[in-house]
Amino acid sequence: MVVPNLELLIPDSLGKILRKDTKLFTMRDSGGGNVFHLAAFWNVPEVFELLQPETEYLAREKDNNGDLPIHIASKMGHVELIDKLHPVSQWVNGKGQTVLHVAAKYGREDVVRSILKHPDLKEMINERDHDGNTPSHLATKYLQPAALVHLVLDKRMNPSLLNHECLAVVDSVPHHPPKELRRRIVLSLLKTVSAERPDRFIVKPEARDKVYRGSILPNPAYMKEAVETLLVVATLVTTVTFAAGFAVPGGLNSSDMASKDDRGMATMLGNRKFQEFVICNTFAMFCSMTSVVVFMLAYQGEGDLKLVNFKLAKGLLKMSLPAMSCAFLIGVNLTVGKLPWLATTISIIGSIFVFIITGYVSTEADDELMLVSRIVIPFLPPIRNLIFRCIPWYLYVLRVERTLISDDSKEDRTGSKTSASPPLGGGGKD
Repeated sequence: MVVPNLELLIPDSLGKILRKDTKLFTMRDSGGGNVFHLAAFWNVPEVFELLQPETEYLAREKDNNGDLPIHIASKMGHVELIDKLHPVSQWVNGKGQTVLHVAAKYGREDVVRSILKHPDLKEMINERDHDGNTPSHLATKYLQPAALVHLVLDKRMNPSLLNHECLAVVDSVPHHPPKELRRRIVLSLLKTVSAERPDRFIVKPEARDKVYRGSILPNPAYMKEAVETLLVVATLVTTVTFAAGFAVPGGLNSSDMASKDDRGMATMLGNRKFQEFVICNTFAMFCSMTSVVVFMLAYQGEGDLKLVNFKLAKGLLKMSLPAMSCAFLIGVNLTVGKLPWLATTISIIGSIFVFIITGYVSTEADDELMLVSRIVIPFLPPIRNLIFRCIPWYLYVLRVERTLISDDSKEDRTGSKTSASPPLGGGGKD
């Protein structure tokens, strides 16, 4: 069936139909929808200009799925139609869902953002449907991060509300969905504002088997053995990266051959790849060194504190491994750069294994890396402010240092020409 251009027919045709016979507006299609359902689906706002006291009840009728025209508009992402319909429409559909529920379920970011700013609709953020789900539950269950981010950032959102299955918002994340990337993004958003609710096991113990099917709780013996093993690995990484920080590729300028300003400096200091090597190696060293300290705390700790320290240290160690691999790859490339085929071969081989290591870490370290992010993120604003305050002083000191170096070098050159250096001609009379 070919749908005509409704925008051209509406001003005259529908007005004439309404004046002639209002009952024609009450006719339903096979899905149980009336003309306002169709207009909400096709986003034809002119139809809703015909809403009059005698036709407003049509905007409160449900189709076969239990949806009102305002819910159809929310499902399709038509913000303007929601503004037109909410004064005359009911809030919930046949499932007890508000327009915010529907928008969150289908990932309509614009609708969610508009509703949260609307003076009359913003209170929907913690409303529950017939299954006890809030809009945040549905956005999480159907993996809609674009809609969920606005809900999470709203301070009125309560992440601890339980649905009828006694699941909080963070517990509603699917465990093995086909869209794994979306699942990771949703988890990252929720872990910053909520935690899993163990109290639901008391309210409904069977939820434990459903949500944690196949999970294994760590025992003290396993924890102690794991801490000892990973502590050795972290110490080894710290030792290797610490040594690489001083035994840099290309070596250091010796005191005999270098000028006063370059003594002790790296010979490849101006090389971009060398700078990348230093950054990767430094990041790996500090991550591994911090993990050593936290592993020691985990070894001495007890109970939940031991588990938290173990996860944090494990996450830091897993972040140091790809960085150390990249530092090694860059360092080897610096030493064989004059032989292109060998440098290319090493780059290809090394890149493959770096991707393997990074992929394994990102797959296995969800809980640990989430814990690291939850600890680091609250400190980002003060660190950022401190950096911004220190930048002007750093630039000032850097400028003064360059001036002093420049002056010293001029004096050295002048002195060398007048007293220490031989004449330009290469010889002289005694």
